[in-house]
This record gives sequence, C-alpha cells and structure tokens, in this order.
Amino acid sequence: MSRPLRGPAVAAALLAPLWTATACGIKPTGVVESGAAARVAVARAGGSMAYFVTPDGHLAPAPQPEYTQGGPRGSVIGLLRGPGEAERDAGLATRVPVVGEEAAEGGVAVAVSDRLEVRLPFPVAGLDPVGRRQLVCSALSTMDPLYEVVLRGTDTALPAAGCDAGR
Repeated sequence: MSRPLRGPAVAAALLAPLWTATACGIKPTGVVESGAAARVAVARAGGSMAYFVTPDGHLAPAPQPEYTQGGPRGSVIGLLRGPGEAERDAGLATRVPVVGEEAAEGGVAVAVSDRLEVRLPFPVAGLDPVGRRQLVCSALSTMDPLYEVVLRGTDTALPAAGCDAGR
C-alpha cells in the first residue's frame, strides 16, 4: 500500500509541471537601449498642418495653430518657415526650401477651382519627391483631401498630385 504525499513532497509534485512549462531555454539578457520614445503631434480636426519629414523619410503632420485661419496658404507658409523648436526636438526636418515667414507671406498664393494651385517663391522642377509631398499634403491639410494640387514655382508648374502622406 502506498503512503499519501505530505508537505514538501506535495509542493514539489504540484510545482513540477509549472517549472517544465516555463523553462523554455531563453537566457536572460540585460537592458537593451532602443532610443527615445516616439513623439506624435495630435492634430485637431480642420486645423492647419505643416508636413515635416521624419528621420526615416516619412511625413509627419505638425499642427500650425497660428496659421489655421489662412487655409491652405497658411499651411504652406507654416511649412516654408521651417520646423520650429518642437518639431526639431521631435527629429523632424524639411526637404523644401526654408524661405522664412516674411518671404513666404509675400510669395505664396493659392487659387482654388477644380484643383488647388499653390504658387511658390522658388523653382519647383528640382524639388525632392518628399519635398513635393510635403507641400501637397500641407496645402491639403485644411481642404478636402480629394483635391489635387498643382505646385507652380518661379520656373514651371508640376503635374497635379494628391496627398500620399503614408509613403
């Protein structure tokens, strides 16, 4: 006749399946540094946005509350003044010429018909494709995103394009 298990033997019998289930063979490691946590600007519906470039080349919207009343023109002016301190601290940059607020105020014009036409105070033919997307998406931040945007510089007009901020 067998004797019933008691005390430490009962505990060992109950815990044995747990030890085998959790012993997966992965050795512990030290802390792995991965950089700072991501920062995201949360947009307010209908507000003006300037789209800046993340370190990996994607577009990120940055609220431009001081330009919201200016519609698409205000958004483009916000972009052309360049990233502010908060945007730079978040690692955002630009691929469009930074002309400053005064030059942008005097050189940016917007016309709306079946398309949105944005006139810029610099040549556009040689713009980086990411810079083109920055301008288009910034201009459309206060508009219906189904519009297409024609960028017209001092040298030429680029073909109409829509906003594809996700690339």
